[in-house]
Amino acid sequence: MSCEHESGSLPIPPLETRGRHVFPHNVSFRTANWVATRIPEDVDGYDVVIAFSISKWIHLNGGDAALVTFFRRVYDVLKPGGMFVLEPQAWDTYAKAKRMDESTSVYIPQRLRENAKKLKLRPDDFENILGTIGFGPAERFGDFGVR
Repeated sequence: MSCEHESGSLPIPPLETRGRHVFPHNVSFRTANWVATRIPEDVDGYDVVIAFSISKWIHLNGGDAALVTFFRRVYDVLKPGGMFVLEPQAWDTYAKAKRMDESTSVYIPQRLRENAKKLKLRPDDFENILGTIGFGPAERFGDFGVR
């Protein structure tokens, strides 16, 4: 349940009153090909890195190596005690992504279909890969869409 549904809209305090280092002014969002590109904010590190519904697309676009690179980058930029929140997509959703084409009004480049054929890693392997990189044990918060 969201805060808004529970308590109504929460006012955002003016920046001048609270400062740049106080929520919500200390949260920002950026789009980037983070596997291939470093961004200025990486230097300071992060308390939390959230990866909702993107591991499949990193995997399909860049293969096993890109996914492992992504996980290593997350580990490298997390501050001590930081948290990585990962929502891995189930393997069966990869097959659905490979089948999309113009007939479904979503174009998936042939490159993704070809990459998918070469994938050796599966979402069930991610926890072991993360452990090898240096992450602590995973904590599961449930499955998406399951009530």
